[in-house]
Amino acid sequence: MQPSQQRTHLLSNIQLLRALAALLVLLHHALPHYTVMGGHSPLIETLSMWGFLGVDIFFVISGYIMAYTTFNKPRTSEQALRFLKHRLVRIYLGYWPFLLAMALILYIKDSQKLFGLDWAGSFFLTQIDMFKLILPVSWSLSYELYFYLLFLFTFSVSLKRLYGLIPLFVTFIAGMVLYAESSPNLQHSFFYSPFLLEFFSGVLIYMYRSYLMKIWLLPVTFLLMVLAYGYGITYETKNGLLRILTFGVGASSLVLFATLLETKRLYRAGKPFTSLGDASYTLYLSHLIILELFYSTGLRGLFSSNENPWIPAFGLLSIVLLCIIFSLIYYRRIEKPLYLKAIRY
Repeated sequence: MQPSQQRTHLLSNIQLLRALAALLVLLHHALPHYTVMGGHSPLIETLSMWGFLGVDIFFVISGYIMAYTTFNKPRTSEQALRFLKHRLVRIYLGYWPFLLAMALILYIKDSQKLFGLDWAGSFFLTQIDMFKLILPVSWSLSYELYFYLLFLFTFSVSLKRLYGLIPLFVTFIAGMVLYAESSPNLQHSFFYSPFLLEFFSGVLIYMYRSYLMKIWLLPVTFLLMVLAYGYGITYETKNGLLRILTFGVGASSLVLFATLLETKRLYRAGKPFTSLGDASYTLYLSHLIILELFYSTGLRGLFSSNENPWIPAFGLLSIVLLCIIFSLIYYRRIEKPLYLKAIRY
């Protein structure tokens, strides 16, 4: 097997997790529609209620992928600029069409709502308050862009030095987060957000993968994942450092667990899952628009029933399938070709 093929092979389970993360966020935002349709299932409601945890998985994966795609590159300014160009094109070119689509829907539905939103912040992804964003899920993209800008500096030092500097930087960020959490008068800052620790946990998993790819770590990682998610859900640690110590640790454990399974050839995700992983960015950005159309076109009413629980469940399944089918088609026909064309210039 060629090296390039081996590298792609070892990302199959990561792509599976990207698909899982996007589906969890979709279920989280579809829950109110399911409830209004008359749906009542403890399993669906619990899974959907905590679906926002898909974002934490995305952040850890982003860190892993950034290290995976750049650590084998020459440490030059040319490579740094190329990295930045590819990341900016990937984020903005994929995002702007859905931003405009949501703006159009809001204008048709209630144009007055648009006046209270941050248009510039929405367009340039400088706003993280989801209540001021045209497309609320885009708050996480602001953190992604910040991660990329921080990672840009890794091209200015040798790979050998990075193995010393990155752990130091993570320690510094952890110290800033702890200081902010313990100082009630200190305003929390976007620039040393606890979410940074999730991103860099993915980087560290990749950096030290040679030490972590041990078969005995599978049950340990699985147990840690169960404990972290269990504690976070039990005590509802939805924000701040506690979210990172529970759901962030859970996401990191999940990424390590999936990577271990593939490295040890115990399980490798198949084509359907990896294809949806490829389209996960589209799924993440488009699902709120599809949910809005599902409601405004009257489709939600067709699946409403307080007597038959299977009808709302089928409605929820229809939403999920609509989002998946659209994402797969859009990614293959529009997003991917547009991105490949843009990075050529």
